[in-house]
Amino acid sequence: MRGFRHAVSLAAAGLLVVAAQAKDKAAVAPPSAPDPKAVELIQQLGLVESPVALRDQKGWKAPRRIVMIASGPLGSAPTLELPGVEFVIVKNAEEMAAQVVHADAIIAGDDVACDDRVLAAAKQLRWIAVYSAGVESCLGKPALEKPGITVTNMRAVAGPVMAEHSIALMFALSRSLQVSIGRQATGEGWSRNFAGSQPQALTGKTVLVAGLGGIGLEVAQRAHALGMKVIATRNSSHEGPNYVSYVGLADELPTLIGQADVVVSALPLVPATTNLFDAKMFARMKKTAFFINVGRGGSVVTNDLVAALNSGTIAGAGLDVTEPEPLPKDHALWKAKNIIITPHMSAQSDLGQGARITILREQLRRFVAGDKLLSVVDFKRGY
Repeated sequence: MRGFRHAVSLAAAGLLVVAAQAKDKAAVAPPSAPDPKAVELIQQLGLVESPVALRDQKGWKAPRRIVMIASGPLGSAPTLELPGVEFVIVKNAEEMAAQVVHADAIIAGDDVACDDRVLAAAKQLRWIAVYSAGVESCLGKPALEKPGITVTNMRAVAGPVMAEHSIALMFALSRSLQVSIGRQATGEGWSRNFAGSQPQALTGKTVLVAGLGGIGLEVAQRAHALGMKVIATRNSSHEGPNYVSYVGLADELPTLIGQADVVVSALPLVPATTNLFDAKMFARMKKTAFFINVGRGGSVVTNDLVAALNSGTIAGAGLDVTEPEPLPKDHALWKAKNIIITPHMSAQSDLGQGARITILREQLRRFVAGDKLLSVVDFKRGY
């Protein structure tokens, strides 16, 4: 609609976007300046912007249409003005596929945004904004190899609260809380026989963070503050902050894992990490060590983990992600020894999705301006 502003309420997402149709590129008003909160958050999370601005890419033009899924990890947000942009709200991948023919951008989870039907229908797509850090559904898609398409994710945005969840699992296992809590229902909670789960101290112990990225760095910082020695692996380099004693490359994991009293996996799911934690890897761990996974369930061979727990190969496990997911009610993992399972909720907190919304709003501002986007996915690395 020309000549007046049109407000589109994203009821399910809680994001109010004010959009206006513009006659041509020259008529598009410049976007507002960055929100100071976004600037602070970007610095705090260490988010990296693309080296190339969108406006400097061949064939760039101001966006006119963005299709957004009406479900996702978003809460409420203030009004955002995006001159010249029409927002279309859909409920699922089928509806999105019907609306993306002329879309410049998609905002959705990776499973919807990278659905084959959606990608096949999107004829002029230039940006896919994925709600989450994981983009495994987008890997290996030929449609995304075309020049001019940028995929971004929400890496590191949930890092702080996910790190707290990791530390909570670490504390619970080290104090054998899974045993005491399990006995409360039967009134046997006063027993000090911990059924093979000996309470441990964490101070002075070694934690290995597998995947020293946005989440892993937050875990490492908190573990160091607890008086633990922190070692880690990352795919990019040996560089790391001063609170990490040693940073090894990804192929050093089999060597480093034997030094750890706690292993925290914050790895993305890519071919190199799929089924990484198998029987051989668990056998390299100390018998007194705990395994914690807040990355992706597919990095673990589930049956091998069950066997490692039940045989005493490792002392316990805390999982926020599993394979399969959701975990069936009758799955053997539920009854494995010394295990705590939470339902993929480590990113949830009373803070809501404020940080995620702030970053999304900033990304939208940059997209309309043809500026440099944040957290661009490197498909060679898979994240």
